This record gives sequence, C-alpha cells and structure tokens, in this order.
Amino acid sequence: MDCVGCSICYEACYMLRHSLIKDIEGAVIGRGKKESVGLYRRAVLARTTDDVVADRCQDGGVVTTLLLYALESGIMDGVLVVGRDGWTPTAYVARTREEIMEAAGTKYGVVPVLSKLREAVVDHGLTKIWVVGSPCHIQSIRYLKHKGLPLATSVQVMVGLFCRENYEYNCMEELVRAQGVEMSQVDRLEVYDEFRVYADGNRMDLPVTDIKDCVPRHCLVCRDFAAELADIAAGSGGSYGGRSTVIVRSVKGEEVFAGMEQSGLISTESDGYAPEISEIAERKSEKAKQTGDIFRLAEKGLNEKEISDRLGITERRVSHRLRGARRNTS
Repeated sequence: MDCVGCSICYEACYMLRHSLIKDIEGAVIGRGKKESVGLYRRAVLARTTDDVVADRCQDGGVVTTLLLYALESGIMDGVLVVGRDGWTPTAYVARTREEIMEAAGTKYGVVPVLSKLREAVVDHGLTKIWVVGSPCHIQSIRYLKHKGLPLATSVQVMVGLFCRENYEYNCMEELVRAQGVEMSQVDRLEVYDEFRVYADGNRMDLPVTDIKDCVPRHCLVCRDFAAELADIAAGSGGSYGGRSTVIVRSVKGEEVFAGMEQSGLISTESDGYAPEISEIAERKSEKAKQTGDIFRLAEKGLNEKEISDRLGITERRVSHRLRGARRNTS
C-alpha cells in the first residue's frame, strides 16, 4: 500500500505523546493512586470453561473466550487480532468464531495490528470493533480515539496483553536456523529464563541473552508491561496451573467481563494479582528509563565506559543495550 498524504502513522505514534497518558487514562479509566500495573477496578485469576478453547490456547484461554462471547452476544462485530502463517505472525480482522479460534495461542514477533483498522471499517463496514494487542497497540489506538480520528471511533473495546518485550521474527528465525532447525519443524516457542524451542519431540534451551538481541529499539524504552490503557488486560504473568491473570480497568471492561462470568464461560479463582506482576512491571519501567538514558548519552557522543560511569552501571550492560539497538536499526 502506498503512503500518500496521510498522517495516521504520525498521529498514532505513542512514542511522541507520553504527556497525554494521564489525561487519556483519567478519561477512560479514572484517577486514583496508581500502582505499578496501572489503575484498575479489579484483578483476578481466571480460566476458560470451554475445553475446545483450552486445548487451543497456551494459557487460560480467557481472551479467546472473551472474544467469542462478545461476538456471539452481539457486543462486537469484528476484532483485530494476530494469527500465524507458519510461525510468522500476521495481523487480520476476525469476524467469525473460526477466525477468532485461529488467533488463539501465543505468537512472537512484531506485528502492525492497527494496519488492519482501515480494512475493518472501510472494507467490512464494521462499527463495533475490538482490538487485541500489546501495550503499544493499545496506547496508539487510545491516542487515535483521543484525537477523534473517524476510523478509531468504531473501536469499542481494547484488550491488552501483558508484554515484557517483543522480538523481530526474522532475528528469531536466524537463531533457530543456527541450531540446525527450520521454523517449519518447530512445534512450540517459549521465552522464560531461556529461549526454548520445541521441535520433533526435543527441546533446545538457548541463552536468553541471544534472543535479547532480537528486541526492537522501541521495546527497549517501553515502560508499559500490563497494558495500562486497555479496558481489560491479561497474560500469564503471576498465574499458574493453566490460568490467566486478568486486570479489569474500565467501566466497559467490567460490564463485558462480568457478563462473561455470569454466563459461566470462565471460572475466576482469586481476587487480586500475584506480587510477581508488580515486580515485572517495576523492572520493565526501570529498565526502560535506564535504557533511554543510555541512548541519550550515546547520542551526545559519550562512549560506553563514560556512559557506565555516568549511570553507575556495568559497561557490559551498556554494551548489550546499545548492541541490540544498533542491530534493530541497521
């Protein structure tokens, strides 16, 4: 698609408008004492009661169940989601149960989810659109709605996914291929304390520092772990035993989530979230601030040792952050 006389990408860029977050958050979610995971109405551990959904999903299946409930109850007529072409993540507009189910499960890779908004509105004529995305996607669509962009007015609910960081797919593919494995052979990918690759019944554990080199520059300075501007945020962090941690933030999010609960489509098993979530969110925020300082000092011409001395951190850490940034801007 050619880019001609259009400012949507600029208007959507959350990196340019951090000063608006408080205003948008206050208008959508409310104001109050903000925790490390943002403002919210309630937080629970939950899992789907649909065995078919549970079999397709990587964790508690709550997001997929939520989308199916919204579609079948008429609250939503389409949703922007991420599916897979092989292991390559792809964005698309889901309008049926089958299309929603195709998007189930965790994917790794940077995807322009909002590029499908015009298709949803103009090509499909949808007026009750949901968006499922990472914190950066949620921030971007909030900015578009705040600006009053006509396309964004059709977005009704935003579901955010917890995100420590994302990875460039081609870079991950190179790492896997270097181990003598093609992505077509891979059954499952996981990033925890190691980068885990499951293929042909075997598991390979690669140092997590290898996959860190695949993190895009914009992820390195992102402070939002728990999708703080979403109506509902969810992820596996802090959960256990096939459950998801769910943070309900807005009035609209509470209405939809409560309706799903009352329909018996999910079971909620505790109120609140594990301390681990706060720790992850705090670490991400602190790391992003530190990385931003590293980038600014490097742009001023300081070398790695000078930066490490100025910030009181190791030269190795400075080198690692800058190496990842250079790789993903080359």
